[in-house]
Amino acid sequence: MGELTFRGIKVEEIDLTNKLEGEVKLDIAQRASFNVKYTNDNLHCAATLTIDMMDNNSPMDFNFKFSATAFLDCEENMDKKEIHKKAYDEIYPHVRALISIILVNAGLPPIAIPKVKIDDSNIKLSGEKDEEGGKFYS
Repeated sequence: MGELTFRGIKVEEIDLTNKLEGEVKLDIAQRASFNVKYTNDNLHCAATLTIDMMDNNSPMDFNFKFSATAFLDCEENMDKKEIHKKAYDEIYPHVRALISIILVNAGLPPIAIPKVKIDDSNIKLSGEKDEEGGKFYS
């Protein structure tokens, strides 16, 4: 077991369409994707969480996409599946809070994104040192 050190977060994308009029009941569909990329030395990673939401009844009137990347330092010889789970645990509360703040400031209710239980069977590893230098790979 190793530890990750959180170095910061960067919002990559915010895309909001809100053409709702008056008081409406939202039937929100949500999708999420999560990806971790590593430097060649496996001592640093970038974890990206992307959330897509839309109203099932009027997706053209309400849709929201948000993507953020957390930058983390990894202890030497950490298992990548362990890093993946811990990186998600690090980025999730930041993304949840940012999404809630953005939606409230846009005049919408605070929509909480659900936390996904990540287990080893859901984690796919790839990219065995595909790239050189300090670039990240997944």
